[in-house]
Amino acid sequence: MNQKIINFKMAKKSKKMVTPKKSLVKKRVAVKSRTITTKEKEPEYMVQVNEPKNVRKNILESLREIIIFMQSYEKFRQIQEEKVTTFNTLKNDIKELTGLLENKLRRHFPKGKLSLSSPRREIPRLTVPIKETVEEPEEEIEVSRPEPIMTRKPVMSELDELESQLKDIEGQLRKIS
Repeated sequence: MNQKIINFKMAKKSKKMVTPKKSLVKKRVAVKSRTITTKEKEPEYMVQVNEPKNVRKNILESLREIIIFMQSYEKFRQIQEEKVTTFNTLKNDIKELTGLLENKLRRHFPKGKLSLSSPRREIPRLTVPIKETVEEPEEEIEVSRPEPIMTRKPVMSELDELESQLKDIEGQLRKIS
């Protein structure tokens, strides 16, 4: 043991570690590559379903309810799209009317600025029936509106598809009952 300690101290001083040499020989071995095909294993357990007709009926009824919900959602979405297009056309119409009022109607107003005067005193008005009323013909201004582009065809096909699925499920429910 003393000999090992001395060797260690000497190695420390010379900064060389004394270690026994081991000879390592590696041999190359040819490895064949294998393609492993794994099949998905089916579960090794079985579950018995009591009253399979009732279970299937319950599943079909829930599918029917889901499809009815989806149909109502599609109708809601369609109404929302119509609402957005209606608001956009209304917004455009209002912009157009404001432009007409500002440009064409101002031509008929007198030019000049009115100064603010003191507030008017309110005079009580008497209601007197007027026998004659003069009607002035109003000029009609035709406003061209761009036709809104509606994309109802894809929505209708989805609704039709949902309706056909609903009919299939109801037919299966009738067969079970």
